[in-house]
Amino acid sequence: MACVAGALPKELLPVAGKPLLQWTLEEAAAAGIEHAVVVTSPDKPQIAEFLTARPPATERESFRDRLTTSLVVQPSPRGLGDAIACARAAAGGDDVAVLLPDNLFDRSAIAPVLDARRRTGLACVLIAEVPAGAVGRGAAGQARCRPRSDGLWDVLAISAKAPTQPSTLTPIGRWVFGPDVFDRFEHLRARLAPGAELDDVPLLQELATEGRLVGVPLAGAFFDVGLPDGYRDALAALT
Repeated sequence: MACVAGALPKELLPVAGKPLLQWTLEEAAAAGIEHAVVVTSPDKPQIAEFLTARPPATERESFRDRLTTSLVVQPSPRGLGDAIACARAAAGGDDVAVLLPDNLFDRSAIAPVLDARRRTGLACVLIAEVPAGAVGRGAAGQARCRPRSDGLWDVLAISAKAPTQPSTLTPIGRWVFGPDVFDRFEHLRARLAPGAELDDVPLLQELATEGRLVGVPLAGAFFDVGLPDGYRDALAALT
């Protein structure tokens, strides 16, 4: 992605005049989320500057009017699961919604996942059909799902991440977990080899095995803007 972003963090790449992080925070605010914890790395000071900057005079309504934000630094890139775990102290004891800024949608993607969590009481993840041979798209590998009577899916199993895969259902960057997610990650961390990354996929696999993971079918378009082609597609579709 460096060929597109240069020195700018990819979370701040603009689409239709707004940084990706702003798209994500506006989506969260519109869905009723009142506090967002932004997990970043030490080499991205521009993100802190963005969060504390005054909104442009041309911005009639800012996400800053509807939700508060905290910034948490992940000291080193130790996996997405570790990034989520870093937010524990700032997240409190409520349900935990995870939104990845490099997954962009043409409509709210977190709202139906939050609704599914309220209706089922289970961990919920957005599921998309990824085209055959897609490289890097999706947060995990193949999801084996069983349709439910309420329009959702029971997620029965999830494979490991793979560089390419056949056309398949795969979890993408919107999840909602219960407050026990942090304890679950720490239990998984305790089983890791020294120095290994704490990924999100083992947690999803564990929840699926327990019958406690629900899939929410994606409605609308999905752009993996962490990839150059996905970013260009988003520019073409949303600008």
